[in-house]
Amino acid sequence: MTVREVLTLAASFLDEKDLASALAGSSVTGEAETLLTCFNVVENEIALDDYPLKRTETFAFQSGTLPFSDFSVPPVDVCAVRSGGQRLAFTLSPDGVLCDCSSAEVTYSYAPKKKGIGDSSELGGKISPRLMALGVASEYCFVKGRTEEGKIWGVKYREALKSAGILRHPLSVRSRRWA
Repeated sequence: MTVREVLTLAASFLDEKDLASALAGSSVTGEAETLLTCFNVVENEIALDDYPLKRTETFAFQSGTLPFSDFSVPPVDVCAVRSGGQRLAFTLSPDGVLCDCSSAEVTYSYAPKKKGIGDSSELGGKISPRLMALGVASEYCFVKGRTEEGKIWGVKYREALKSAGILRHPLSVRSRRWA
């Protein structure tokens, strides 16, 4: 899915014909730039909260340490460290990953890079252009102070996330009982 495709769909949802025509150009200015910023916010929110982008790479550990600077993309969270198909115990430090091994495969999640109008989204699979456009429309309305309209688009966006099966259920804690 391309950024332009999502932004054009969001502009059509919002009935912003001038904005939709401005997105046809090679560069974005004004309101189209605001819509692009909203796209980046929504993509980042989905990737960090609901549908993490994951990558697996093989690294050589120096003295049991893997600095975060060695990752091809800055990690948000380290999910697993494996060597020979076996999961290894690891700990995180402010400087990197600590593990008692010489080399291992590390699976980690990361945040998407900031996109331009001609780029493609890193999200795919269950994330459709319509779902992204609903989120962008909601974010755009809130940025522009159209809060009531933003709430409506936000409900549609959350329902689309739920329908795609990626919305995480909030944790609930049972109430305490004093017997």
